[in-house]
Amino acid sequence: MTMKNLFFIVFFGALTSNLTAQKADVLLPSDMDREQTIHHKGYSLSYNSSYVLPSWVCYKVTKAQVNKDARIKGKYIEDPEVTTRSASKKDYKQGGYVMAQFVSYLDVKQIPGAVDETFYMSNIAPMKLAYYNHIWVKTEDLIRIWSTETDGLYIVCGPVLTDSPFPTIGDNKVSVPNRYYKVVYDPGNEKAIAFLFKNGTSSGKLKSYTTSVDEIEKITGIDMFHSLDDELEKKIESNYDVDNWNFDIEL
Repeated sequence: MTMKNLFFIVFFGALTSNLTAQKADVLLPSDMDREQTIHHKGYSLSYNSSYVLPSWVCYKVTKAQVNKDARIKGKYIEDPEVTTRSASKKDYKQGGYVMAQFVSYLDVKQIPGAVDETFYMSNIAPMKLAYYNHIWVKTEDLIRIWSTETDGLYIVCGPVLTDSPFPTIGDNKVSVPNRYYKVVYDPGNEKAIAFLFKNGTSSGKLKSYTTSVDEIEKITGIDMFHSLDDELEKKIESNYDVDNWNFDIEL
């Protein structure tokens, strides 16, 4: 073997190892046609340029991520990995919607460099303020509390893009979804539960928005946990029991 060949092997191996180390600890849903799969340090997503939104975003919540402290004011910028049309902060100025994060910076604070990436526009979606404050954020808080009872929870969330056509906001014509979903998988206890919300809803117990993973897959066309063993996948996706999840601690 020549020194030149050895150099390339060592260099490529180190580069591959570095990329693998920075890839988020997530269970990836199925690849989506004509979408770009992007991996960041704390989460991965499938970006749909037609709607200027991701069809799914996945991440992991662990016990280390539960405690909240001072709010972080991040800089909203275009995702440098997006190779097609992107939203910008200006799109939201006259839209009447808040810039909501699919992955909150609170859930990736322990990962070096991950907080800034949660402010990429690929991780942002238009939500009504009351819905965001009273439903979406409350669900995030509940999931963080659930994570204290296990070794970590895998989350998949996003807009229901099959509801299109949508109204749009801004020069980049960012779609405004009618509904959003969130799927929670607890591998330690082999159970899963899902939520389906209407954008604009601002009241009701979170338990009333629950459904099965199968139902979310049927609505979105996304295979959420296709990498799992078939029997386990069927078990966790077809059934859900709210009594197996502690909703009494809902804030």
